[in-house]
Amino acid sequence: MVRFLIATVAAALLCAAAPAPTKSADQEIRDRLDDFAASWNKHDPTDMAYFWSADGDLINPAGRKAKGLTEIQRLFQDEHNGPMKNSTFTNTKVSVRMIDPTLAMVDADVEVAGIANPDGTTVTMKPHVTSLMRKSNGKWWIVSARAFNYTPPPPPPAPKS
Repeated sequence: MVRFLIATVAAALLCAAAPAPTKSADQEIRDRLDDFAASWNKHDPTDMAYFWSADGDLINPAGRKAKGLTEIQRLFQDEHNGPMKNSTFTNTKVSVRMIDPTLAMVDADVEVAGIANPDGTTVTMKPHVTSLMRKSNGKWWIVSARAFNYTPPPPPPAPKS
């Protein structure tokens, strides 16, 4: 009985001392993308830029290019002082492909709603974003991102009968 009690206490201590399970890289990346969406929705261009690595780059759906944190922040500042001022950003579908434990290719379908047109109306854009992300110092950083609007081709014409 004493041996059983000692074994039970030892097992309980070992279980209590075991580290908590860690998130998978896939989940860490998804969480990071959700954090970016929250930053966008606060319209904080400086915070948004700091999801990129220091030497990161970005091409937005309009084709504007930015390299480095200063240019990326300026791009977001321009967008959020203009048509994106009241927009909301949502990740709708995310796919992560691990290249190695610290490098991932990420494809995300996103929705940006409430984009202001010059006439005061708003539109929703549904771009696709492909990013290369690298884990450094415990966080996933965007190294390179390409966002583009994808409009599927029209269906083929119906066959003639």
